[in-house]
Amino acid sequence: MDSLSNQQVQKVILELDQALSSHEQWYKNLQRVLISHTAPEPSDLKNDAHLHCDFGQWYTSPHVQFLQENPLFISLGKAHEKMHRRARHLIQRISDGLPILVRDWDPFDDSIVKMRVKIQALREEFAAVVQNRDPLTEAKTRARLLTELCEQQALVQRGKQLCVIAMVDLDHFKRINDEYGHAAGDIVLVSTVKQLKSHLRAYDRIYRYGGEEFIICMPSTSVEQSREVIERMRVAIAAQHFDFGKAHVTASFGVSVLRASRTVEESIHCADKAMYRAKTAGRNRVELDPE
Repeated sequence: MDSLSNQQVQKVILELDQALSSHEQWYKNLQRVLISHTAPEPSDLKNDAHLHCDFGQWYTSPHVQFLQENPLFISLGKAHEKMHRRARHLIQRISDGLPILVRDWDPFDDSIVKMRVKIQALREEFAAVVQNRDPLTEAKTRARLLTELCEQQALVQRGKQLCVIAMVDLDHFKRINDEYGHAAGDIVLVSTVKQLKSHLRAYDRIYRYGGEEFIICMPSTSVEQSREVIERMRVAIAAQHFDFGKAHVTASFGVSVLRASRTVEESIHCADKAMYRAKTAGRNRVELDPE
């Protein structure tokens, strides 16, 4: 989900709202069938009825395939299919002139409630993605930094993994804003984050720490393994070209690791000190935490 842009996430939220609205309309029509004995939709009597309603068509559409491994999305699909199976049973009883028994209605009503809850939970999951992102660069916000790094450190403490963090600071960024304006500075920030993300894995994370400062978290990675990747990031940032003036953007990196023997804040401080050593040594370079 982190690979999606804010625009893509907002689109999914809108589609979830529309899908829920369509589902509620389907439920109203079903109530007419069960209470007023109006003719049911032929598709509601099919064994694969869950594929024919508007919600089912959205759920199986190609443009939401990226959600196929999301646990909530999977659970929602199962709840939706079960609901249709129970609805089909109720419709069949009415069509056969039989009453709807409590033992048939209650599980159906429960499946309706569960489906609504799962839709809302999935919507909130997507909304949280946008809420916890910097609106300009779409990097994660500093507000989530300590919580998520503490989660990574807990794995380090249990001996489950190594984890590298890197402090990134754009060199002489104030000059960009002063010479070309803040709009140009925004373009540089957005472009730089895209360059950084292009070298990260799906489960790596990047946070906007300050104005032009970012922190990268690389789980299951040693310092030695990270050096080549971070060096490629440095080169990619320096290779960027912009349409305004002769702006040349570079970045300094400080690399550290999360250790069981020190706090997350101490590890961040070590990465920060390494980054300042990179600045002092001439900028546009990578320095490692010696501790």
